[in-house]
Amino acid sequence: MIKLFDELKIQFNNRVSLREKRPKIYQLLAPIYHEDGDMIDIFLELPEAENQNIRISDQGMTLMRLSYTFDIDTPNKEKIFNRILKENHVSEENGNLYIDTNINSLYPTLMHFAQVIGKISNMRLYKREVIHSLFFEMLEEFIETKLQKYKPIKKYYPVPEHEEYEVDYCFNSRPKPIFLLGVNSSSRAKLATISCLKFMNENINFRSVIILENIDVLGKKDIARLMSVSDKEFPSFDDFKENGEKYFERELQS
Repeated sequence: MIKLFDELKIQFNNRVSLREKRPKIYQLLAPIYHEDGDMIDIFLELPEAENQNIRISDQGMTLMRLSYTFDIDTPNKEKIFNRILKENHVSEENGNLYIDTNINSLYPTLMHFAQVIGKISNMRLYKREVIHSLFFEMLEEFIETKLQKYKPIKKYYPVPEHEEYEVDYCFNSRPKPIFLLGVNSSSRAKLATISCLKFMNENINFRSVIILENIDVLGKKDIARLMSVSDKEFPSFDDFKENGEKYFERELQS
């Protein structure tokens, strides 16, 4: 304990102290803060033997603090949360976030852990950006759970010799198959438009369905071009989740 504290004092330039909370569990009092100025809750759990790792944890304080303004209450939010932990090699058990390290790596691991706490504490601020990156994963999850009975073909190439014209999903259980294309950006909107025009020029008999992540992310010209070539558009992923199953049931069983 004395060696540990002396090491921390040097690395924090004497601006640190340890407060015993329970036997072998000490709260770190150091100049590591949340954006609002509150000190980040970090605890050190000392090992039983000297050659064992030290556990850095938050004792559940981060998720409790986050819950005041933001709930991790949907599968998508959980996916974002778990991705942050996995990418940063932090574990979670019953709400307690932790990472194990040895005394020689204690200071850099402490600073890394504090950064992870900051990311999780700010989930409410950048969740839109992260959810945006998960659009196609969410689309895949919905199709594989709600539309699997229609036997969708993922990554379908209507023009086999031109793989640059890819369809996200093909529902081929009818003479006029449905080509489904997900769009979450201007570049994806342009690609979907070009692909549909190519299929038309190849005289392919198909029906196109466009799933927008959110119509607000596209400009008026992108929307106008998409509407000119598509047979059906869902203006948002939420709208597709609400009405997509009924649409496919009507179209594929008629």
